Formats: sequence, C-alpha cells, structure tokens
Amino acid sequence: MTKKTISVVVIVIVVGVILVLASLAFFATNTRRSHMMGGGGMGGGMGGGGGTGGGNASQLELAAVSAEGAQISPSADVTSITGELPKGTVAQKSGDLIVSLALNPYPPSAGQPIAFDVTLTDLNGKAINDATITLDLTMPSMWMPPNQPAMEFISDGKYHTSAPFTMRGGWRIEVIITRGGEKQSAFFDIGL
Repeated sequence: MTKKTISVVVIVIVVGVILVLASLAFFATNTRRSHMMGGGGMGGGMGGGGGTGGGNASQLELAAVSAEGAQISPSADVTSITGELPKGTVAQKSGDLIVSLALNPYPPSAGQPIAFDVTLTDLNGKAINDATITLDLTMPSMWMPPNQPAMEFISDGKYHTSAPFTMRGGWRIEVIITRGGEKQSAFFDIGL
C-alpha cells in the first residue's frame, strides 16, 4: 500500500467512527427527550406527546416542581396565603418564602413573548419587596443557550419580565431569588 492509500483508509475509518458516534448520540438524546416528555418513541420529543418532567405535568400545564422535576402539590401554608389561584398561576414554598408564578398569555406559545409575573411573600403573607429576581429558562431534555431574563420590581411583592420560550417542548423555569446576599430558587415546569 502506498502512503496515499493508507491516508485515504485512515480518513474513511475516522469518518465512519464519527458517524457511528454521532448516530449513537442522536439516538440517546432522542430516547432521553422522549422519556422526559412523557412521549412514546421519537414522536414525543418536541411537545407532541405529553408533559414535562417524566410525565409530571401534562402538555401546557404549569406545575410547581422540585429541582429534580418532581411535581410539588400546594401545601396548606401556601394555599392559606395564596387562596385559589387562577389558571396559568402556581405557587410553592421556597425556604421562608411563598413564590407565585403567573404566565400571560396562558397557555403560552413557542416563539411569542410571554409575561412572567412573580409574587413573593413571607409565610405570613407579607409582601417581599427587597429581592433581586432572575429567571433561568431551560429545557431539561436538551442543552439550550442561556436565557436568563432579570425581573423588574413593580410593587407589593410583585416582579415582572417578559421573554419567549424559543421552541416547543418541556421547559423548566427556575426563579432565582437573591436577598441579603443569599440565593434560593423555586422551580416550575411547563410543556409547550
């Protein structure tokens, strides 16, 4: 064999290995995405087959979740403060705070601006006005570029921003609250 022939054979082998690895990565990603979206096979990946977080929330249902994605039912102390919440609004306890998140319009559409409204109170229902809040919008089933809009304080524990969900699928909304140099988070899932 000539050096040229050996070079061509090596290139063909390297390209073949790359294609096999890419195929395996694609299969693994779509299998994981389908599982996390609650869908069956490849068809459930982009919002066509179910909810987020392994089936914890149905498509377009906003839900309070843990950092791992397990759905959190409203506790008695949360409902005693928030009362009955309108559709498109959920709340959860995070440390010594009650964090309510409302999306408008609800249900949201991919690619359209969505208003995010967060209301913070303490466990007695008193408005928290001294927080700095940032959102972190991610898709648990796939890597996304950073989408971290800062929220603006409005009044009476209310904070606001708007941002789009860039595509259909399962989204995790992390509400990052900073007060007195300490950070805490509340998590919410929605499927578009």
